[in-house]
Amino acid sequence: MTIEIPRDRYEEALAHLRAGVPNEACGVLAGVDGKVDAVYPMRNAEESPVAYRFDEREQLEVFREVEDRGWDLLAFFHSHTHTEARPSPTDVRHAHWESDAGEPTPAYPGTRYVIVSLMDEEPEVRAFTFRGGAPVEEEVRIV
Repeated sequence: MTIEIPRDRYEEALAHLRAGVPNEACGVLAGVDGKVDAVYPMRNAEESPVAYRFDEREQLEVFREVEDRGWDLLAFFHSHTHTEARPSPTDVRHAHWESDAGEPTPAYPGTRYVIVSLMDEEPEVRAFTFRGGAPVEEEVRIV
């Protein structure tokens, strides 16, 4: 499935990610049918250049607003400040929880992980879901 991000929403997310440097920055993309209607910039509670974690209280508020508006939680987005836009081992671990059968299961099934690499002048944007514990790239379009 493709995630479509309108140019103005992309620029909004990108400004938040750049403002977070040297740390990773993060947030949520919400909308309907794969098209982003809203960007929710969030605080990186880790305050780290190699990991991110949503503030729990802020996350709850954002998830409630997304639900109240009838939108879908389309993607979690975050930056990689010095590496390419591919899930790191930490990203993979945090994207999953272990099922009763001991299998890695996506914590938020159907939700994508959009990673924006800021290591070069032109940002690289890629989207992933996780299946069987492995990242699977999906199409992301800036329109």
